[in-house]
Amino acid sequence: MGFFTDDLGRQTVLLKPNPPILGWAALGAASFMALEQKNRDRLSAASSACLLIWAVLEVTTGRSGFRRSAGVLTLSWLWGKR
Repeated sequence: MGFFTDDLGRQTVLLKPNPPILGWAALGAASFMALEQKNRDRLSAASSACLLIWAVLEVTTGRSGFRRSAGVLTLSWLWGKR
């Protein structure tokens, strides 16, 4: 198993996005378009929650070292952001 491949030798860098990362992107985009600050804040918080879920899933069930490392880096970034 390589850093960018799973146990079966398949590459794991460019995979179909999973629901939490899609939620992060959609809610993040919506937060930029919200007209009221309270809505921007709520959408941004929901977007960060989706990113947190994605990162935890990658750390715990990531198919390669690359995916697990991406999860760890994201968690550390979110931790520093709080």
